[in-house]
Amino acid sequence: MKKWVREKLICPECLADEIPLDLIIKKADGDDVRQGRLICPACKRTYPIENGVAVLLPAASSAVLSETSGYNSKNMLSAYLWCHFCDFLNDPAATDAYQTWSSFFTKSDGDALDIGCSVGRLSLELTKTHPRVIGIDTSISFVKKARELVQKKTLDFDLIIEGFITENRTCAFDADFNYDGVDFLVADALALPFPGRAFSTVTSINLLEKVADPLRHLKDINRVMKEKASMFVFSDPFSWDETFSDPKYWLSGGLNGNGSHRGIESIRRYFAGKDQVFDPPLNVLDTCDVPWKIRKTRNLWEHINSECIVGTR
Repeated sequence: MKKWVREKLICPECLADEIPLDLIIKKADGDDVRQGRLICPACKRTYPIENGVAVLLPAASSAVLSETSGYNSKNMLSAYLWCHFCDFLNDPAATDAYQTWSSFFTKSDGDALDIGCSVGRLSLELTKTHPRVIGIDTSISFVKKARELVQKKTLDFDLIIEGFITENRTCAFDADFNYDGVDFLVADALALPFPGRAFSTVTSINLLEKVADPLRHLKDINRVMKEKASMFVFSDPFSWDETFSDPKYWLSGGLNGNGSHRGIESIRRYFAGKDQVFDPPLNVLDTCDVPWKIRKTRNLWEHINSECIVGTR
């Protein structure tokens, strides 16, 4: 964890009180804390920093660290590294999804937050327009790899072809990325460990359908966004799944009530101030469909359409 990140952190168990965390450093490499811990002076909860990775999960979601399947699996790491950087690899099957999402970013003196950052492509793109960027994800596998990419400034990974057969893929990164101005944490999208009004730009890309309480996620984004001169870049396929959230929490696709609307229609209403989810409301800057792919093996792909809406204050 880079030392400057500490300035942004509060205890995720004490969000209402915005308690800053004390940093204890056991080992550091320049600006990077390699071993240590963050301690809440109020609730006394300790958050570890191991091999540079700070884990700021509330107790209720800490079980995700022990999972070796899902988003912590080697298969998912291969899939998402290809998804994020396929255009850098000059793959003929590459999409321009991350170029599309990042095209909305504008120069800002404020910092940016990339929620559900995965292996970090959008966080890196944000460094071109923002002095400091923090990417968060609950997958420790993704966060470790994102930090490795920043340290090596090169993509190097084993792409799964079939079963245990892999091929090495490597490429250099964009020279315009500001590697000193970005870091990645393990944190929960429903308990953002940051004080109110901390960020000028916030992104939530293909994440809403994967959190247990989508409306709470949007409300927490509003909490950490600046009241003025701020931007929210949102995109989602709205492919709701009962594995991730109870249908009563879905914001679209339901049979009655608020959930009976299409997803993008519901998001527009919240942008406009419905239920004060976004307060102040957001003005819609742009909307578009973003096709993208997840490559799981040579012969297994997911082709996805994500509906994007960009709001500004």
